[in-house]
Amino acid sequence: MIKKLSRRDILERMAFVSGGAISLSIISACDNGVSVPETTDELNLKALSKEQFDLVGDLADMIIPETDTPGAKAINVHFLIDELAANWMTTDEKERFLIDLTALDDRINRLYGNKFSNLDGNKKNAVLDQLSAEMLIAEEREGGHKHIYQQLRELTIFGYYTSEIGATEELAFDPLPGDYHGCIPFADVGKTWSV
Repeated sequence: MIKKLSRRDILERMAFVSGGAISLSIISACDNGVSVPETTDELNLKALSKEQFDLVGDLADMIIPETDTPGAKAINVHFLIDELAANWMTTDEKERFLIDLTALDDRINRLYGNKFSNLDGNKKNAVLDQLSAEMLIAEEREGGHKHIYQQLRELTIFGYYTSEIGATEELAFDPLPGDYHGCIPFADVGKTWSV
């Protein structure tokens, strides 16, 4: 079964999650909504190779792991990223994204002698620490494209918090909010509110 989000749902959730900064390629591609399978019985990839798909899923699960709510991989964020790469990214963005994913997968294999998903927790954390450091250096360069880890983080966070679980279980959700209280301590609320 496939769950479809309307263009309005996607834009509202994306604006909330990103603080209003939405990529033009995402806005222009929202017209038809996005479909993400609720079950993973069949693997029908649109842009990513099987290796890239596995890497994206495992990295997404490290970015948003399972806690008292399901992690990013459990809610199929990796399928959403495949859909975004296939139908939302421009040709140049998609090509660069796929090249960077392949290079990242090759580098992890070369440095650690195994695929990311086969590494133990300490090595996975070491990979993420290295990627975070590289991302910060890349942000300081003028005119360069986004580091692959920054792209994956943004797409994972977008995918997670625009999902039903992310918007209703991870974020506080009240479909019929009560009185308006303009300034209250965060400790009284406990979570960021969903829209």
